[in-house]
Amino acid sequence: MSVRTLYRAFAQGSTSSVMAYVRERRLDRARLDLSGTRLTVSEVAARWQFADSSHFVKAYRKRFGTTPAADRHHLP
Repeated sequence: MSVRTLYRAFAQGSTSSVMAYVRERRLDRARLDLSGTRLTVSEVAARWQFADSSHFVKAYRKRFGTTPAADRHHLP
């Protein structure tokens, strides 16, 4: 599939962009890492290719409404 076709498919069938979709999936996986590993917030951010932990915390809070550190204490 070409890049153009991919972007066109997202434009027709979704309200989010390709990059927004990818970022949401990375945040979902990071959340699983926070609940299932002993990695620090910074290590999780690096593992999921966020530029730095402050960028990760901001994106995480926007998606889930809480910080990664606070969420870690409440997730099973």
